[in-house]
Amino acid sequence: DSAPVAGSACPDGAVSLSQAARNSGPAKRRNRIITRGTSNSSSMWGGRFGAGPADVMREINASIPVDKRLWRQDIAGSKAHAQMLGAQGILDAADVEAILGGLEAIEREYEEQGVPEHIELEDIHMQVESRLRELIGDAAGRLHTARSRNDQVATDFRLWVRDAIDQADAGLKALQVALVTRAAEHAESIMPGFTHLQTAQPVTLGHHLLAYYEMAARDRSRLADARARLNQCPLGSAALAGTGFPINRQATAAALGFAEPTRNSLDSVSDRDFALDYL
Repeated sequence: DSAPVAGSACPDGAVSLSQAARNSGPAKRRNRIITRGTSNSSSMWGGRFGAGPADVMREINASIPVDKRLWRQDIAGSKAHAQMLGAQGILDAADVEAILGGLEAIEREYEEQGVPEHIELEDIHMQVESRLRELIGDAAGRLHTARSRNDQVATDFRLWVRDAIDQADAGLKALQVALVTRAAEHAESIMPGFTHLQTAQPVTLGHHLLAYYEMAARDRSRLADARARLNQCPLGSAALAGTGFPINRQATAAALGFAEPTRNSLDSVSDRDFALDYL
């Protein structure tokens, strides 16, 4: 049999986007394998460097002042991922319980106190991960099993834009309701119509207001189109070519309210078209 092509389309229930699944042994055995790779570092970089970056570079590189607004989406994505890892036997029940409990504690903290801005942690993803490690220890590192920062960020951003679209659509719908209400009240209120900044034919105020109803309807149609295009889940694409772990992308997509998983892993982690569609 030929090897699967990286990033090719996957049928429902496929184990991986691009790689053959590892042999599925007991959850505890797989857990020992991934535990050995757990690191206590909270830095996104390191490797062979002997010292940290200059302060000015650290400030330039940090995005936490901006992307902290993604915290709800980041926690939601991590919850769905942890639950899927448990259901697939990749993490054991104790780890999943600890991770979910820790994420819920962080969620309460951020709701009550806001998101702290630790520049050294760079972004909201490291912020949550670092706090989770403080709360539950090494199990926090195992949350990243079968996941990369690339598909995590892509998923969070899609969730945030989808929420923003829903909020904008709700506002436009409320505007339409108000316009219809006022139009009914002024169905016989006469006013001058205008063309080229000059008075023209007489119209009713109700007719004038309903013109704005139609404008809002077109805006809502554009938002609906943008939402439909973005409503695919990148989680499981990993860095760019999927993962060898036997994940269930349908499960995480459904848990996060997506219509389906994305179809190509390379496109999944690079696509930001949905943000332009929204704008």
